[in-house]
Amino acid sequence: MRGVPGRQFFPGRRSARSAAALLLAAAALAGCGGDDTAEGESGLNVGEVQEAFERGDPESVTGERGTFNARVENVISPWAFTIGGGEFGDADPLLVIEEAMPPVDQDDRVRVEGTIHQFDLSRVQKDLGVDLAEPLYQDFSGEPYVKADKIAEDVGE
Repeated sequence: MRGVPGRQFFPGRRSARSAAALLLAAAALAGCGGDDTAEGESGLNVGEVQEAFERGDPESVTGERGTFNARVENVISPWAFTIGGGEFGDADPLLVIEEAMPPVDQDDRVRVEGTIHQFDLSRVQKDLGVDLAEPLYQDFSGEPYVKADKIAEDVGE
């Protein structure tokens, strides 16, 4: 008898397990591609981030990394813009901040990689080393934002 002492060997059992594992992996991969709004995203999406903050559970997403593919909703400053909004159902747009941001325009398709944080104007100003115009950011206080590590512009549809 082959295998582990005390266990019986059943011919074909391993191949059945392998086949089942392959089927599960194929099903999982097939489920990853149907929604155009989530294409290329990893981890979180705009709607999930906003929902966590709306239900009073920002800790569940704060500090998490994600890759977001979306259209630029509004350019706020040379350091910030919003993505998503109506593109992700009824989710509010998600603020994106990066120190060395490429120039983007409204409706540009971008890929943003970064970490979710809760917006605090004084902390963000300190991180960027700039004074931000407070009236432009007052609506974002306590809301989620992505501190971007990388922004690619003009990514495919």
